[in-house]
Amino acid sequence: MTDFIALCGRRPEPRDTATALLAAGPGFGVDRAAHGALLRILAEDDRPLVVVEGPLLVQVPGEPARLLGPELAGLPAPVWWVEARAEWGGERAAGAARRFATELAARTGGVVWPCR
Repeated sequence: MTDFIALCGRRPEPRDTATALLAAGPGFGVDRAAHGALLRILAEDDRPLVVVEGPLLVQVPGEPARLLGPELAGLPAPVWWVEARAEWGGERAAGAARRFATELAARTGGVVWPCR
């Protein structure tokens, strides 16, 4: 399992999320799960590759650094935490999760963890 977290400077709008889903890669589908609380990026054969959780508001200064590491020290609060988890599909899924998180963070004035 590989996680990429977009720490967004503002709450992602539906258009931001849609653009980030398209950036995940060509040929992927999308569906909703858990009564709309989760989005799934699907392979061409409809197998789920990535699960995207809805945005969570983190208001406590320093909380992302406490949870994820000191490289996030100084990140302004509040941030919106959006997690993309590649659970299946190896590097292909991890790449899709990374591209999704990177695009979402870029559109919302944020950063992506892991910060490498």
